[in-house]
Amino acid sequence: MSIDKRKHIRFESDTNTFVGLRIDETSIGGLCITESHGGCSAVFLNHKLFVAGKTCEIHVGKLSTLNAEIRWVTELDSDVVKVGFEYLE
Repeated sequence: MSIDKRKHIRFESDTNTFVGLRIDETSIGGLCITESHGGCSAVFLNHKLFVAGKTCEIHVGKLSTLNAEIRWVTELDSDVVKVGFEYLE
């Protein structure tokens, strides 16, 4: 028996849902992969500012801008990373 630690159901985002971030006065854009009530994951060009535990402002698709925390970072190759975010609001 497995225990699912997720608090919210994940679902695929609409095609080409844009994710805009503001981290340390730097703006970064990417594409949303999955969404839930409590967070999302997205892919971006690799950037040194993606560090687990760091906070940022995030704007996903039609949602209002929220504060979020980077929960995990997975390097897909030398150019692309997948990043998980938890909404803090």
